[in-house]
Amino acid sequence: MKVFLPEIVRSNGALDLSSLPSNLNTSFISVTGQDGSGKTNLRDGLAKHFSDMGKVVITAKSPCDKYIVQLLNNAISQNGYEDWYTEQMLFSFTDGLLSNYMLQINSHCDYFICQRGPIDQYAHGITRSGKTYSDIYKIQRPERLAKFDMYIHLNCDADVAWERVCEDEGKDRYEYPEYFARQVKNTKKLYDDIINGEQKELDFLRCSRNVYIDTTSLTIPDVLEMALKEVNSIF
Repeated sequence: MKVFLPEIVRSNGALDLSSLPSNLNTSFISVTGQDGSGKTNLRDGLAKHFSDMGKVVITAKSPCDKYIVQLLNNAISQNGYEDWYTEQMLFSFTDGLLSNYMLQINSHCDYFICQRGPIDQYAHGITRSGKTYSDIYKIQRPERLAKFDMYIHLNCDADVAWERVCEDEGKDRYEYPEYFARQVKNTKKLYDDIINGEQKELDFLRCSRNVYIDTTSLTIPDVLEMALKEVNSIF
């Protein structure tokens, strides 16, 4: 059984869990990293694999509310206007919303697999804003958020990433070659900083299993196989 999170959000914002079981041990996985690195394909591949095994899987993409996505797209960094604080507050609000859904979902599925999540403010967000981990942390306040059990960091060469998304009509204003070149470096640096343990603002991410996969020369099945080995080793 596979469910996309927006499909069970009622008009009042509550989740409709009536069709789901209530006694499962839920594993929370975030697929994060570079734009164009294959996050959507991996999320969907993992979901299909586990649902084909008879598991109950809920998938999502953060931000997980289409109206908030519209607000973000229309309210921030438009026509040269820069208001980092408002942008950061909006993203932190979406982190809280996702966390609320995670708390409700807990025990109602075997796997919750989310494309992006609160971690993305520490690579994608820093690339976007030029701020520091500390700047992000002070506004996001991650100690209030539900925790993921595993983060799968996907990265790839900037030129390859651009080739993968350049024809995508749905790409956003941050998806362009120069941005990708900076984002690749920050994606790798974030993973290294989590593993090295020297940045206290990243302590909340060290409670989770962190896996890094460079997808530059890998096929979609290759990436799925590598990720599954890591997922199955801890769940």
